[in-house]
Amino acid sequence: MAKITYDGQSFSLDHRRIWLVSGAIHYPRIARGLWRDRIRAAKQAGLNCIETYAFWNAHEPEPGRFDFTGNLDVRRFVEIVAEEGMFCIFRPGPYICAEWDNGGLPAWLHRVKKDRRSGTMKIREGNGPFLSAASRYLTAVMGQVADLQITSPIGRGRPAAHPTVNAPGEAAGGFVGQGGGPILMVQVENEWFSHNDEQDEQYHQQLIRLLREAGADVPLNVCNQLWQEVDGTIHTWNGSAHLAADLRQLRTVQPDKPRLMTEYWPGWFDAWGSKHANTVDADKHLYRLASILAAGAQYNVFMFHGGTNFEFWGGRTVGSPATFMTTSYDYDAPLLEAGGRAQKYATTKRMSTFASQFGSVFSHLDPARHPAVIDPREDDHPLSVVHLAGQRGGVVFLLKDAKDRTQRTALLLPNGLSLPVPLGSQRAAWLLLDARLGATATLDFTNLSPLAWVDEQLLVLFGPANAEGIVSLDGAQVEMKVPAGKTPRTEQVNGITLLVLNTEMADASYAFAGGWVVGSAGLDQDGEPQPLKGWPTQTRVAPDGRVTKYKTTTIRKPVTPKLGPWRHADTRELLDGSAPSYRPIDGPESFDKLGNDRGYGWIHLDLPKAALKNTASKVLAPEAADRLHFYVDGKFRQLLGNAPGATDFAPAAFRIGSPMTVLVDNLGRFNYGQRVGETKGLASHLYAVTPLKLPKPERVGQPSPDPFAVHGYVSHQRRGSVHPAEGLVWTVKPSGRQPVVFDLDHFPADAVLKINGEPTAVWHHHESGAFQRFLLDPADDGPFSGGQNRIELALFDPLPPDIDPLRHVGLYQATTNLTAKAKWSFSPWTGPPASDAFADPAPPARAKSKPLDRPAWYRTAFTVSSTRCPLFFYPKGMSKGQLYLNGRNLGRYFIQTRDRQPVPPQLLYYLPEPWLNTDEANELTVFDEHGFPPTNARLAYEELGPFH
Repeated sequence: MAKITYDGQSFSLDHRRIWLVSGAIHYPRIARGLWRDRIRAAKQAGLNCIETYAFWNAHEPEPGRFDFTGNLDVRRFVEIVAEEGMFCIFRPGPYICAEWDNGGLPAWLHRVKKDRRSGTMKIREGNGPFLSAASRYLTAVMGQVADLQITSPIGRGRPAAHPTVNAPGEAAGGFVGQGGGPILMVQVENEWFSHNDEQDEQYHQQLIRLLREAGADVPLNVCNQLWQEVDGTIHTWNGSAHLAADLRQLRTVQPDKPRLMTEYWPGWFDAWGSKHANTVDADKHLYRLASILAAGAQYNVFMFHGGTNFEFWGGRTVGSPATFMTTSYDYDAPLLEAGGRAQKYATTKRMSTFASQFGSVFSHLDPARHPAVIDPREDDHPLSVVHLAGQRGGVVFLLKDAKDRTQRTALLLPNGLSLPVPLGSQRAAWLLLDARLGATATLDFTNLSPLAWVDEQLLVLFGPANAEGIVSLDGAQVEMKVPAGKTPRTEQVNGITLLVLNTEMADASYAFAGGWVVGSAGLDQDGEPQPLKGWPTQTRVAPDGRVTKYKTTTIRKPVTPKLGPWRHADTRELLDGSAPSYRPIDGPESFDKLGNDRGYGWIHLDLPKAALKNTASKVLAPEAADRLHFYVDGKFRQLLGNAPGATDFAPAAFRIGSPMTVLVDNLGRFNYGQRVGETKGLASHLYAVTPLKLPKPERVGQPSPDPFAVHGYVSHQRRGSVHPAEGLVWTVKPSGRQPVVFDLDHFPADAVLKINGEPTAVWHHHESGAFQRFLLDPADDGPFSGGQNRIELALFDPLPPDIDPLRHVGLYQATTNLTAKAKWSFSPWTGPPASDAFADPAPPARAKSKPLDRPAWYRTAFTVSSTRCPLFFYPKGMSKGQLYLNGRNLGRYFIQTRDRQPVPPQLLYYLPEPWLNTDEANELTVFDEHGFPPTNARLAYEELGPFH
């Protein structure tokens, strides 16, 4: 049984210091057959650790029913990490964020009934219903991997199975550590950016107890940017910029624990209707990795490989009313969605190979040694030099501003020697001083950047082409010019082979069983170097200095397969309400309560003629999400809701009719911020409304409100922080006891919404999706009445005088409940219909033709003979919908709106290689919301994926 400990610099495994160089890979976002390939790509990039979340809502689709099979076999994923000789950081939640639907929390939590003793369900808080559900989940997921912790006895075998859990697989083998598996740290919750000591006791400490009882016995960490102190844990950090300063401050606050970037963001996610997020280029990425190491910290690249939001798992995040995740979770990560390796992979490999190969130097650095340096801000700073030292030697980082064109400088060493340092064009360079190379030698100094130390014999260094290199080993100094071109240089010094590369060679080189190879695209499944385009010759260098050259030929891209004829299946029975899948419901209800947790749902309404006589021109669905497609007598009438192509927020001018069917689209729940746990579907009646002109509010000076009167968790608020503020107050009386609707639209200040003095909701202007609507109905049990009502926004800080609050609030008076006497029925949306439903040929695509204006299914077939190059589907000419390959739901697609306005950024949709047939035809099925024909759609081979 191994023992894992830590101090102010690093973790130790049985008193042997280790240095984590980690990357995030999420198993549900990758076809299971590709798990090993992606993990090996991380290892080839120099990483020695894989971090992953576990996904509660995927693993427990219904209370007590667990799924750990197929793409959800978390145990097998961790076993592969072990078999590849890597560590693992495990983050089971229960909340995870991850741009995943509902932040990983199950939608069925809304269906948990109120308990007389333990109260009402409140997510991410210490209350009985939530902790009871979380306990069941944490017990199940830890039951899958508890014996795969590094502290577990070797050969412990299967964990005790949870009564409702599928039997886990066999124990992992091949891990190079000394324990039963690779997991060396488990995270508690995630990004709990709030301060409430009461919830620390009632929530965090209870989660710690649950994890320990479930078998977690490795160190625990929390990642909440120090908002909440959590005893018994290591605080880690998330971020992308200003990392050197932040991590130094973390050391000051937490001097006896290692500094770790749980999430260093090398890119960002994409949302429908926005440009591709490629704000971090390869040079800036290298600079930021260097900044982390220069603070004496370890990192986890989040994401190293993003993968794909299959099915309906993509979430929604804050910042605008319609920030919904694309199907590609490419993340502009080093390893692209389909496994491609672009320039950011190369810079990741440069820095990560150095950090892991010389981890002994980093793990033995003096954690208290952080001399004053020129602040390496993101931009606009002189050259910054950071020198760290410890028992196994020192490391020097030279960090350049983005506009700095300095090609060389000189470093004054502690012994008085002036060392010329070639910088070249890259923004970060690094050197080692007095570094112990295992038990073999000491690297006194070098002006080149070390890359690897292989088999105690081979020292790999690189620098700008044609630079004058200097290396001193055990007092023996050699000078050599860094080669240009594609042929490396070797030197022998005191029995050690020096392999000197230029930057281009470094990016095209890998460690392999035979030593080091230059001119390779990576290693294949047998560990052999693969050919690299533009490098007809590979140079392989053995640790003893023997050089072998191989002629290579890159494999040509295969011929793109053609799609066969398309067939069409209609949805008329669902539109006219005659489908047998419909069942009566009492009235409007959220998808969550109807058990329709993901994707679409159908609502059919039979309205009495009397209701239709009073139809107004302005119709509002106050509690609906996210997109409502209205059909009257089977004909398209209106699209209300979120995302491009829909009428947003304001009441729509259209006349309802009977019979009426609504296709309701759930585009993904908030994965972050105060509104995690939102409901979806059509949860309220339809109303005819009249906008009301609000007067200027009464401004009342008062102390800042207590946000925790509403929730135990309130994002970015501190309990007990009271200071002078103000309230904005309106007096409202509903007409005829009908509801009123109160809107907040980009309101620019944080506030608590109070109705007649009762705190009702918290508005966070950065985290509330920029828009929030409140239905205030005197017929409900809430504080809103049929008489005079006081609506107050209790602000945390006074509103600046130049801001007019009336520009950010709205009020509507309902005049008629249009669906109060309707007969309601509901049908779940299911996957593709049976094959015999696809009877008709798909209509031809014409640029000026009208769409079917009703949802439709399409199906085709195609064949492939090889899966060596990533294949993508381009639904050209279609609108928005779902895509299936051989029965597997690949996720949403969104190409254009009903009126043919393009919707960026994603055009290509990945068809994972393990899900393709090479011995029989493949079946491709598409659901298009507007019935746009697929006859212009095509397949495409793209090595670098949809955005590169």
